[in-house]
Amino acid sequence: MRAGTALGAVVAGIAMVVALSACVPTPATQVVATAAPEASIDSTPAASIVETATFLDVVDGDTIETSAGTVRIIGIDTPERGECGDAPASEAIADAVAAGDAVTLELPEGQNEQDRYGRLLRYVTTASGVDLGLLQLRAGNAVARYDSTDGYPAHPREPDYRAAQVATLGPDGGVIATGCQDAAPVDSSPGRAAG
Repeated sequence: MRAGTALGAVVAGIAMVVALSACVPTPATQVVATAAPEASIDSTPAASIVETATFLDVVDGDTIETSAGTVRIIGIDTPERGECGDAPASEAIADAVAAGDAVTLELPEGQNEQDRYGRLLRYVTTASGVDLGLLQLRAGNAVARYDSTDGYPAHPREPDYRAAQVATLGPDGGVIATGCQDAAPVDSSPGRAAG
């Protein structure tokens, strides 16, 4: 009976290898993106890139859709969808740029090309010269984040972004936009100042 069980396991193993080999793409089925910017999935630092793209839509206060792809704005963080402050952050972008408008996407040298979700990491500037990251920080919709103070590469606008920040972080690390600070929980653990 053991020989039958071993033979069954070998047959099952061979069947699994054959089935899985069908999942490997052949060179004829691989897709090569030519219109999108060169991307590194491992998020290694890249050389500087400046390109013009067409703004398509707002995803949330720190992420937009463009003709170049989904872009996460470098150096800021806004409230997540559904959290207090999300709507004003998204509206601020929609007020600054309309679908079809040209935007400049800039990847400073040494920054990661993409984040872990495959979004392009870029500064975004409107045709009229408005830096969308700085706009969000000054409006109290964002905090300066994902920079050299949190273990990410430093970026050229980091000092200006840090100086412009008026929103805060909550005890859970979430962004508390200025319009939500009265409703935010206060960390009153020992050794920390309330407020």
